[in-house]
Amino acid sequence: MRGLVAFGFHLMGETVFWLKSLYQLGFVCFFDFYFWIREKT
Repeated sequence: MRGLVAFGFHLMGETVFWLKSLYQLGFVCFFDFYFWIREKT
């Protein structure tokens, strides 16, 4: 049972890590796009 709980926590940590990475990536892409649009106009 203890191993299952540890595995659950590990999975949660992995998910949070991936969500943070995706969030940062989306943020960077959004800013790139935003500045590109501003330069175009």
